[in-house]
Amino acid sequence: MATPAGTTLLAHTKVAKFESIALDAGAVLAPVEVAYQMYGELSAERTNAILICHAFTGDAHAAGYSEEDAQTGWWDNMIGPGKAFDTNKYCVICSNVLGGCRGTTGPASIDPRTGQPYGMSFPMITIGDMVRLQKMLVDSLGIRKLLAVAGGSMGGMQALEWAVSYPDAVASCLAIATTARHGAQQIAFNEVGRQAIMADPDFQDGNYYLSGSKPARGLSVARMVGHITYMSDDSMRHKFGRRLRGKDSFSFDFSAEFEVESYLRYRGSRFVDRFDANSYLYITKAMDYFDLAANHATLPAAMQGSHARFLVISFTSDWLYPSYQSLEIVSALRSRNKDVAYLQLESNYGHDAFLLEVDEQSILVSGFLETTMRMERREPVAPSSIGRDFSRKDFSVIANWVAPRSRVLDLGCGDGALISWLSAHKQCSARGVEIDRDLVRRAISNGASAYQGDIESGLKDYEDDAFDYVVLSQTLQQAREPLSLLREILRVGRHVIVGFPNFSHWSVRWSHLISGRSPQNELFPYEWYESPNIHFVSVKDFEMLCRREGWEIEKRAFLAGESEVRSMPNLMAEVAVYLLRA
Repeated sequence: MATPAGTTLLAHTKVAKFESIALDAGAVLAPVEVAYQMYGELSAERTNAILICHAFTGDAHAAGYSEEDAQTGWWDNMIGPGKAFDTNKYCVICSNVLGGCRGTTGPASIDPRTGQPYGMSFPMITIGDMVRLQKMLVDSLGIRKLLAVAGGSMGGMQALEWAVSYPDAVASCLAIATTARHGAQQIAFNEVGRQAIMADPDFQDGNYYLSGSKPARGLSVARMVGHITYMSDDSMRHKFGRRLRGKDSFSFDFSAEFEVESYLRYRGSRFVDRFDANSYLYITKAMDYFDLAANHATLPAAMQGSHARFLVISFTSDWLYPSYQSLEIVSALRSRNKDVAYLQLESNYGHDAFLLEVDEQSILVSGFLETTMRMERREPVAPSSIGRDFSRKDFSVIANWVAPRSRVLDLGCGDGALISWLSAHKQCSARGVEIDRDLVRRAISNGASAYQGDIESGLKDYEDDAFDYVVLSQTLQQAREPLSLLREILRVGRHVIVGFPNFSHWSVRWSHLISGRSPQNELFPYEWYESPNIHFVSVKDFEMLCRREGWEIEKRAFLAGESEVRSMPNLMAEVAVYLLRA
């Protein structure tokens, strides 16, 4: 059978069987089966495997066309040849979670002790149990270390659990639109769904499998409530507004008059046909139990032992898993100086954005995975001439000053050109912070570990001397409180490299003298009302500050065009670069 347009994969489900699994609640489930699909080929060394973890109502069918259910996978727009998870390069695996109803052992499975479906006698499960079963599957496939574990929503929880519980088995973790723990509101929505199911007369204490009826009404309502949380107010307003369906005036009854009512009822009825009500109860409870820091003093302590690189993505309109929860994860990782890239993507789709916003996600994921693969393979990089690699002369100076294999933080990293070069050519552990969303996107797509944030408030996560070098190049003049920023970067960096345009350069003086206006030239190309520069500093100003604060100037470099200035730097230098130590 031909596959639909847009996908070139034909998906097949396999089932792995294991004797037993020990669960966090203390029970042992025996035997246990797990349904999974694989896309692409495992390399001979088995080092190109990526595990995709599905969200709450997903399953193993993540990509390609399945003849079993005549559908395309739920993340087919991200997985396949030439896509973000490129099956020409990687072997992608996705399994149905423990407790599910799509081929993996769950409440609808037969209990070997009774010969009847488990129903509510099925033991309680956790996200940790789901991941433990995935680890058993991955081990059975002969994969010692996954190149990446990735997932959105509940899938992101599983990916984080992998990174913490099996640090030596994961090279990178992609946590998208997710959280390290459910808050009260998230638990509340899940509880409403559970109560809707259990209040249905056909629920029968969960033992409905042999009765010929199931709690369809309750499950449908639960799905309707859940679906509301997946969308944003903006997306619902644009999609439905207050439009009536098939009529021009109110009927003054309780039929589905508004389009949004009809849509929710449709989604609820469709869901009943493919999902088990008991699985809904067990899986939502597992999400509510999830707390990555539960067995640790703090969330940062939980992250301490992880060796993975992290890519964390959130969405502006996601109110189910809002960006502040992603930032809690990022903050915990930064406080332990872990390799983490983060970006908040703009979207009107709400929580569903991780399934729908393909283009920007694909760019980020592709670059991140390619860099991870290169790092894991320790691929050599061709020798480079520093001067030819950068459009900015100060980058060449900085690259020469930074010692090989050092820890580097670049504040205002732009598109990540400097940190990418340092990582590739000097094997540095280089990170970047940049406030501009588009520049962060470009940096991550180029493989840099860049974090979207404000440099003046983004250093509090780091411990003293967390880095060998902190770079602040062409950014000092844009800081609101430059002195506080300098003190803070000298706290987190053993050495600090500061570069800035010299406001006392002769061209600036001449421009001001002749025109009597704020200078506008190549060095300061903005109108005064458009300039990002809110403080203007000269060579003399900076060196006086260093003397006053007691900072040691280890090296200096003064630049004008392509040349280095040897004398009268306060007059002749366009750009000044300093290497400092507190």
